[in-house]
Parts: sequence; C-alpha cells; structure tokens
Amino acid sequence: MVAAEDNTATAGECFTATVGGIGEHLLQQHSHQAFPQPLPSTKPPAPDTAAATTDRWLLAVSEPGIGRLALRARERLNLLCDAGSHIGTSLSVTRTAEELTEIAVPRFADHAGVDLYDCVLRGHDPTGLDEGLRRVALTGIGENSCLHPVNALIQLLASTPQARSVATGQPVLEPDLPTNLGWMAQDPERCRKACEHGIHSLVAVPIRARDITLGVVSFYRCTTRETFEEDDLTLAEDLVNRTALCVDNARLYTRERMISTELKQTTESLRDTLDRQRRFTADASHELRTPLAGLRAQLEEARLHPGQTDLTDLLNHTLNDVDRLQAIITDLLSLARTGTTPLTALEPVDLTELVEAEVTHRIGDHHPTRLDLTPDVLANAVPIQIRRMLNNLLDNAQRHATHHVTVEVRRVGDDAGHIAELSVTDDGPGVPPAEHEHIFQPFTRLDSARSRDHGGTGLGLAIARAIARDHHGTLHVEDARPNGARFTFRLPATIS
Repeated sequence: MVAAEDNTATAGECFTATVGGIGEHLLQQHSHQAFPQPLPSTKPPAPDTAAATTDRWLLAVSEPGIGRLALRARERLNLLCDAGSHIGTSLSVTRTAEELTEIAVPRFADHAGVDLYDCVLRGHDPTGLDEGLRRVALTGIGENSCLHPVNALIQLLASTPQARSVATGQPVLEPDLPTNLGWMAQDPERCRKACEHGIHSLVAVPIRARDITLGVVSFYRCTTRETFEEDDLTLAEDLVNRTALCVDNARLYTRERMISTELKQTTESLRDTLDRQRRFTADASHELRTPLAGLRAQLEEARLHPGQTDLTDLLNHTLNDVDRLQAIITDLLSLARTGTTPLTALEPVDLTELVEAEVTHRIGDHHPTRLDLTPDVLANAVPIQIRRMLNNLLDNAQRHATHHVTVEVRRVGDDAGHIAELSVTDDGPGVPPAEHEHIFQPFTRLDSARSRDHGGTGLGLAIARAIARDHHGTLHVEDARPNGARFTFRLPATIS
C-alpha cells in the first residue's frame, strides 16, 4: 500500500515523505531497521529476487505499531497546522487564550485551562508568582469538571506541577494525578472531585515570550483516553509557544491602547480644566468689577457735585461695596484652598455639639432655625471647615426660606450607622430638578431670587461642595416636603 505511492522510492523514503516532520526521527529509525538500503549493484536483480524484496518490505510496514505511529504523527501535524491558522486571530488576550483551549480539546486533551497574571490582562509585565494567576479560558469535553472556573484567582502552591512549570520555565508531565500529593495539596476537595470526574493525567506548560513568563497552560486527560506520555510534551510545548507569541502581541497592544486612552482622557481633562478656569476667571472678574464700578460711579458723582452729596449716604454705599468685595475675595481664597487639606488635619468631631454651638451663636438671621439633633454623631473632620460649610448652607437657606430653616444631624446607613448626615432644609421655592447640580458651580444664580441684592457671593455652595469632597463625603440637594430645598452632607462616621 505504501509502495503504490511512489514505485521509484524506497520504503523508508516513502514513509518519510508521507508523514512529514512530526515523529520523523522515530519513523526513520524503524525504516532503517526494517528497510536497509540496498548495496550498490551494477546489474538489476533477478525477477525472483525483486519479488522477494517486495514481499519483504510489504511485510515490514505491517509490523505492529508502525501504522499507529504514522497516523498519530499525521494527526499532530494537522493539529499544529490548524493551531497556526486559528490561534491569534484577534488582538485580545482573553480570546487568544480561548482559541488555544478550543483547538486543543478534544484533539489533544479532554480539558484545557489557561491561567495568566492579572497584570498581563492589563497589558503590563508580570511581577511574580505571588500575584496569583487568573483563569481566563477553560474548555472541556463535558461540564462539571470541578476545575477552577473562568475568572477564578488561583494562588499556586510551590508543590503543584503548574508552579514548578512557571518556576523552571519548562513543561511538566504528571501521568498519575490521583497519586500526586503536590497537586492534591492545592485544593484537596476540588482535586478529589476532579479525579472522580475521571481526570488522571496533566501536562503543564509555561506561557513564555521574550524570556518573560506570562502564565501557564494546563492540559488534562480523562479515563476515556490514554495518559500523557513524554512525547506529548513536545506537541504541548509547540502549541503553547505559538499561543505565547500571540498573547504577548495582544498584551502589548492592550498596553499601547490603554496608554493611548489615558493620554486622550488626560488631554480632555486638561482641556476641561482649562475651560473651567477660563469661565471661572471671567465670572470672578465680572463679580469683582460690578461693585468696583458702582463704587467708582458714586465717588465720581460726589467729586463732580460735592455740595449735593450726602456724605453719610455715600459712606454707607461705599462700605457696602467694599464689604461685598471683601466677601468675594475671601470666598475666592477659601475656594482656592480646598483640596489641600492633609489627612493629618482631620480630628474626631462631635457634629451634634458643633452644629448646636454654631447655630446658637448666629445673629442677624431673618427666620428661626429649628434643630433636630441625634446625640453623639462623631466623624473625622476639620472643625473650622465644617463650620464654614454649615454657615454657607445656613446663609443660603435664610435667603430663600419663607418661614423657617431646619438643621438635622443623625446617623444613617446600616444598623451600625456608619454614615454621619448633616442636612439644612428651607421652606422656600426650592430648586428645579434640572438645576440640582448646576447650583454647585461657582457664581451660579438661577433667577432673580438669587440676585446680588440678597448678599450672596455666588461661591457659598461651590465652597461647601469642595469641603464635602475634602472630607471624603458628598453634598447634594433634593426637594423638601411639602416645599423647599434640602441640602444633605454625608461623610463616614466614627464609633465613639
């Protein structure tokens, strides 16, 4: 049957040409033993001799094992060819790992899992085995194999075949897993169930590219097929080496894409910051120019008509404009200082006592302030900043309230009350839902009710929001019942 392929070739040549590179050294050894090359001859053999030679090599190819080896070598060659065309079709690390397991099962193994360092998935170089390996791909001939599922983080013990493979950079063969105590020690219950599922042998191959170990691949076989042998290591290593190059290319692409994305986000953030600074500068200039213009107009009029000028009235208007300028400058400095508070400046503060003392000492409010305080609400904070935020919220509430203002302090969250809450509520017209975030921007006034005649600088709520962020908290506004606005400040509470 083999001789029919090429009547001019020897039996050994025919086998080598048919099988190809995989297993060639083994087949050539058989061909040399079974089909020794004929000695040079100056004359062709006699017919009887030729017939005897033909009968001899036809009998040789029927020796037990030769056909099986040839078929096995052909299957391996086809597997490597398919791997070359099916692995690495995308620049995704995870998809490349999945392609390896899909090509290996069931043609080479019954189960295959790929474990990579988390940093590899993010495009970085691995830092070491202590980081743990993330299972990114798992394919098997059936379900419930009891192997680690996808996305599981695996902390390999040094005794496991996978850890030894990663440490040495060489493939590791374990033909009898149920008796391998190092593998069983990783997770005795899971390994016992895997053995009951039929898994009996393992080949662990490190994923290496550019002398960097990116992870490890585990090939498993069940009782339905023979155990892995030494000559399976070469095929497993060839499959993984092809995959390693593709994984490394995908990793580098991921890193470059992440760097590009970060640069784009940074550029957009800087552009937004610059735009906000420009708007803030324009608004601040406008706010400062308004009282200066009024002050200048009054002084020039007094100079032109000194006899018609009421000195007392002029001084009162001048002082009002100066007070407004001073308030704006003070708020601008406060806003500039936010975000610079070190963590060491935080100290335990009883919010209940602070609020009660601050409200009691306020003077000049047009509406009464009601207190609803839960005792012993503690938080780490900077007292002077909490007072500033509270006064800003109270000033805002007093400007817009109709009859009264309510201040509450309590614990919220789970049963332990891990969140401290301070709220200031007025019974005024409230804030439209579309403006709930807009009012925290500097120099924001929604309508005539928030005009300069009410004394606000337009920075109070912006400063309050910044102080809340400095304390790792939040400040938001919501509608109050039956009407009005409720400003709520939340920050982490401490246990007394």
